[in-house]
Amino acid sequence: MNIRTLTGYAVTGLLCLTGLSAPTQASDWTSPHPLSLETKAPATLLPFPKQVTWEGIREAPAAAAWSISKNAKGMPMVRLAWESFLREVKGTDNTPYPVRLVKKADELPENARAEGYKLSVTAQGATITAAAEAGFFNAIQTLRQLAAGRKLPLCEITDWPAFAYRGYMQDCGRNFRSVERLKKELDMAARLKVNLFHWHLTDYPAWHIQCKSHPELNSPKHRTRDLHDTYTYAQIREVCEYAAQRNIRIIPELDMPGHSAYFDRAFGFKMHTEKGMKIVGDLLDEFCREIPADMCPIIHFGADEVRIPNAAQFVDFVTKKLQSHNRIPMQWASSRDLPVGDSSIEQRWGEGADMVARSILPERITRKAFDSTMGYTNLLDPAMLVRRYFFMRPCGSAAGDELKLGTIMCIWPDGKVDNKENIPGMCSMWPGMCAMAERSWVGGDADGDALPLEMPGPDTEAHRAYASFEQRMNVLRKRTFRDEPFPFWPETGIEWTVVDPVPTAQAEATRQSVLAGKTACLTTRKAYCANLYFRTRPDTGYLGMFMSTQPGHTTWAITTINSPKAGQMPFMIGFDAPARSNRRWTGVPQNGDWSQAGTRIWINGKEMKNPRRYKLAGQKALRGNQWNFEEPLDTEEVWWVQDETNLPLKKGANTIVIEQPYIGEHQSWGVSLIPLFNERTKAKGGKKKKKKSRKD
Repeated sequence: MNIRTLTGYAVTGLLCLTGLSAPTQASDWTSPHPLSLETKAPATLLPFPKQVTWEGIREAPAAAAWSISKNAKGMPMVRLAWESFLREVKGTDNTPYPVRLVKKADELPENARAEGYKLSVTAQGATITAAAEAGFFNAIQTLRQLAAGRKLPLCEITDWPAFAYRGYMQDCGRNFRSVERLKKELDMAARLKVNLFHWHLTDYPAWHIQCKSHPELNSPKHRTRDLHDTYTYAQIREVCEYAAQRNIRIIPELDMPGHSAYFDRAFGFKMHTEKGMKIVGDLLDEFCREIPADMCPIIHFGADEVRIPNAAQFVDFVTKKLQSHNRIPMQWASSRDLPVGDSSIEQRWGEGADMVARSILPERITRKAFDSTMGYTNLLDPAMLVRRYFFMRPCGSAAGDELKLGTIMCIWPDGKVDNKENIPGMCSMWPGMCAMAERSWVGGDADGDALPLEMPGPDTEAHRAYASFEQRMNVLRKRTFRDEPFPFWPETGIEWTVVDPVPTAQAEATRQSVLAGKTACLTTRKAYCANLYFRTRPDTGYLGMFMSTQPGHTTWAITTINSPKAGQMPFMIGFDAPARSNRRWTGVPQNGDWSQAGTRIWINGKEMKNPRRYKLAGQKALRGNQWNFEEPLDTEEVWWVQDETNLPLKKGANTIVIEQPYIGEHQSWGVSLIPLFNERTKAKGGKKKKKKSRKD
C-alpha cells in the first residue's frame, strides 16, 4: 500500500473551512490519572494501570520462591506468561511467595471482564482476580514489570483497557519477514498488552501465501522481491497459534483488487475482471479452508487505492465469499478506496485534511472501525511518531465501544529493504508501539490532537505527563528492548528560543543579531523539547510551529546546553526526517555540511563543521515522490539509526545556535539536537559509562 497521508487539523484555515471546533489547548490537557501515581511509582509500568495504590516495598523473591496456584494448569496463556516471568526474576529472597489466581467476574466492571484484572501484591504473596484467561495473562505482564528489579513494590491494582484492540501492522507483502522474526516481535508486543497483529501478506511484489489452486502465483518469475519466500499454510497457522498463546489476535490481509501487480504478471489479466474474480474466489476459498475461522475470524481484503468500474460488484462478491466461510470482512476506508461493504469493518486512514478530520470525529464513526490515522511509522520521525500516539485519542474518543474498536499502528517500509533487521529502527517501531500501547490501554478524556505540533511548556500537565512517559519508556528501552533498535531518547528538559522565520534573502541581518545575542529586537518564541518541528512535508500535514510559512524562509534556534566536563560530547543530530515510502527529503549532506538545506551550527560563537564523513555525500535529494522503488534505503539517509555525533563543549553552559533554512516542501523542516551525556551522567550516580551502541 502506498503511503497513507495524514494532515493535522489544527490549521486555523482548515478549522474555518470545516467548521470544526478548535482543539484543546495544552493548558487544558489533563492526565487520565493523578500524575503523582506515575512519578512516585516504585516500579516502571507501561501501559500504566487504570487504578493503583502503592503500599510499600519488600525484597523481591528469588525465582525458586515464586509459585502459582494449581488452576493455572488449565490456562495455557497463563502458564506461558508465568514461565517467561520466572526466567527474568532478579530477586534473592528465598521466602516462599505464592501467587493465587481467583476466577471471578463480579469484582470487575462489566466492560472490563474480557481483559481486566485485579492484582494485590502483599508482603506474603499476590492474588490475581480476573474473569477470563486474558485478564490473568495481562496481570502477569504487570507483575513482570513490578518484579523487574531487586525490590518488589506492594500495591493494589485494578486495571482494564480503554479500547478492545491495541494493534500493529507489518507489511510482509513488500518485505517478507521470517516466521522467527515475527514470533520475536509478538513476544515483545505481548509484554505491552498489545493484542492484535495485522499481517499484510500480499502486495505489488508478490502473493507470499502458499497457493495450491494456482501455484503459478508462487513462481519466482512473477515476483519482484523476496523471490523464493512463501508462507506455507502450516507456517501461517503456526504464527496464529503462537500469537493466540500471547493473547494476540491475527488479522491477515490479502490485498485486492489493488496492490496486485503480481496477479497481472501471473495471469495476464486483472483481478476485477470476470476471469480474475473467479480466481479471487478460488484464493479466498483455499485460504479459508486452510486457516480455520476460530483462528482468524476477521479477514482484511484491502480494497485500497484503486479505481475499477465494477467497484460495488467486486466488494459485494468478496464480502459474501468471506461471509460464506463465517468470516468478518475488513477494508481500508478513505476517499481513495473502494466503497466499504455493509458487513465490513473499516480501517480509517488519512488522505488529505478533510479525511483525517472526519476519521477522528467519533460521531462520524457509524460502523465498526479501527483508527490508523495517527501516523505511519515509516513517515514520521521517532519523536513526532511518539508524540502523536501519546497525545491523540484513538477514534477521537476517551474509550472504545462496540463501534470504536481501537487502533492499529501501521509499519510500511514500502521500498525494498536489503537487511530486514533494519525495519524496526528505520521505522521507529518499538517507540511507536510503546506510545500506542499506552494511549489505547489508558485512554483519557483530554483531546490532545493538536499537541504533537509543538511540545507544551513545562508548566503544563501535558508536558509533565509526556516527560513521565518518556522516562518510563526509556527504562523499557534499556530493559525489554535492549537487544532491539530503539531510536528514541528523552527530549524534554531542553529549552529553545526560536526566531520567527524571515525570507532567506534577508537572513544576513537576522543572523548577525542572533550571533550577537541581540534577540530582544526579534520576534521569538519558546520551545521545550529536543526535537523542533517548524513545518513538515505535506504528507504529514504541515505539522509544526510555522505551518503557514512557505519555502524560502530561514529560522534560528538558540539553546544553552550544560556539560559536566570539557571535551567532545555525544549528541544525536538530525535536520530532516526522510519519508521511507516516497523518499522525499533533502538528501545526504556534503562532507562538512549539516544538511543539503544549508543548516549551520555555532557553539559558543564559533561555527562548527559536521565531523561525520558520508560515503553518499551530496546524494539522495528527492523533491518529488518516488514510489515502489527497488533501491534500498541506506542508513546514511536516516539520522536516528546512525552513530552519535560528538560536538566540542566547554564545562558548564554552552550556547548553541542552529540556522535552518526552508528550501522546499520535500523537506521536513526542523531540528533535532539530543544530548546523550545528560542521561549517561545520571546513570549509576554519575559514574563513567562505556560507549553506547546505536541501539541505545
